[in-house]
Amino acid sequence: MKFPKYGHYALDFSGNVMEVFATGAWNLNTAEAMALDMKELVRRIDNNPWAALMDGRRWVLSTPDCQKCLSETIKNNIKNGLKRSAYVLDAGMVKKAQLERTHPAEDNELAKFDYRREYFTTYFDALNWLHQEGYSPFPNT
Repeated sequence: MKFPKYGHYALDFSGNVMEVFATGAWNLNTAEAMALDMKELVRRIDNNPWAALMDGRRWVLSTPDCQKCLSETIKNNIKNGLKRSAYVLDAGMVKKAQLERTHPAEDNELAKFDYRREYFTTYFDALNWLHQEGYSPFPNT
């Protein structure tokens, strides 16, 4: 399998869920571009509660400088309505370990926002969890 040189992403809102698809090996430019695109999308939902569903099964990993950028983006999203994040990853621990470095759990200021994240190996399990938490890519469900 051949991956794009600098990674790619696609993101959009469906219902009250931002779906994020990440592929390839990311560098800081990719992370910064996604952060800008994400900020624009989040602006459109006007601070209403929302969830993120990130499919990282075709994501290869990222450079260390990406982690800080992604962590700041997640913190900003939490301040702008992000309540739940469901990450769909392969069964291995390397991707999860890298993503855990972006978790804002140590930030006491964000504790009041009721943010939670979970990891899954299937998209369906992630959708089920988000649905149980009150978030769905399908309007009015």
